[in-house]
Amino acid sequence: MKQLLPIPSLKVALTMCFLFVAIPFHSAHHASAQISRVGSDALFDVATWNIEWFGAANNGPNNDNLQVQNVKDILEGSEIELWAVQEISSTTRFDELLAALAPGWQGELATQSGSQRVGYIWNTKFVSKRSSTHILTSFSDDFAGRPPLKAEFDVTLADTTLRVTLINVHMKAFGDAESYQKRVNASERVKNHIDFSSLGTASVIFLGDFNDGLTASTYANQVSPYANFLQDAANYQALTLELENKNEYTWIGGSPGSNLDHIVISSELSGSYLSGSVSTMKGLRSLFGFTAQTSDHLPVYASFGSSTALDTDETDLPVAFMVRDMYPNPSSGTSQVTISASKYSAVDIRVYDALGRLLSTKTHQVVAGDHTLPVPVQHLVPGAYFVQINSGYSQTTRPLMIVR
Repeated sequence: MKQLLPIPSLKVALTMCFLFVAIPFHSAHHASAQISRVGSDALFDVATWNIEWFGAANNGPNNDNLQVQNVKDILEGSEIELWAVQEISSTTRFDELLAALAPGWQGELATQSGSQRVGYIWNTKFVSKRSSTHILTSFSDDFAGRPPLKAEFDVTLADTTLRVTLINVHMKAFGDAESYQKRVNASERVKNHIDFSSLGTASVIFLGDFNDGLTASTYANQVSPYANFLQDAANYQALTLELENKNEYTWIGGSPGSNLDHIVISSELSGSYLSGSVSTMKGLRSLFGFTAQTSDHLPVYASFGSSTALDTDETDLPVAFMVRDMYPNPSSGTSQVTISASKYSAVDIRVYDALGRLLSTKTHQVVAGDHTLPVPVQHLVPGAYFVQINSGYSQTTRPLMIVR
């Protein structure tokens, strides 16, 4: 496969605000709520989201018009390019959502998923669908009548093209022995389908509502149905294991919550995964009325691109100045950048947040030679940032993840 290449430099984005109904009645009370921009034009961002009983007349959120509006706002406001969605109960409401989105968005639903369909929504500015099909239909019962929807996409960012295959699932729910065994069977079916087909050497993202944990099962603390993927670390990486280990819950319909929604990638994508980028859109949890009006699941997303650079111009930098490395990245509180200068330089190190807001600047006077300079990150909260290194005659921007 072709790995994602470094992408052009930092872009400054504006905060986007949207309206949510704060009280689940037929009144016109509204509350202004900010939806964080978590995607980036410089990266390929993919998300999975169970949108609870989307559009169902007698289940889930009781105001379908509002649910459609809220989902639209989240999809557009987050700026994630490709979504795998689950629990779509109304094709009519799904079509309304697509029509309400800005020009350039497309979507597709499964045709063999009963009353709760899986599907995809993507921004055609960056993503184009090559093909889609149901797989493992002979084993539909193991998937609760919802066989996986496989789709192949081309992702284009600047001069970079990546071909990925997504396998979207909504596994059997409930914490009983029979349901657990169906999840075990389904997980084995998916892994075999990948391992023993042309997907064995492809860039694959297996994602969706797994309806179970990775570290242990919701059924009697049994071995996770997805242990087969975790145990094959040479070929797969379970990105959301990080969230589960931190108790960053994806299902928030009860207290304290649980981790049911996951993203697993094949080893072909490991080099392109931006380490530490997997997250939930946890800011939505604080919105009054979110679980009642939108979903009891949070979107889960991850980003792919160069793990060390966001600036394609670095190879064209004058020989007088070069940024060689920034480490550690992700950082838990300290980071430093290594540069080479062939003459005296004043080097500015600027830290920006994901919205492009300048947080700090530090200037260093350096002479000719190699230098290791500190990056001021001690005060930063966990999240995604950009570090800009400016010598006055050249500039490089690097992504930085802060974890605690």
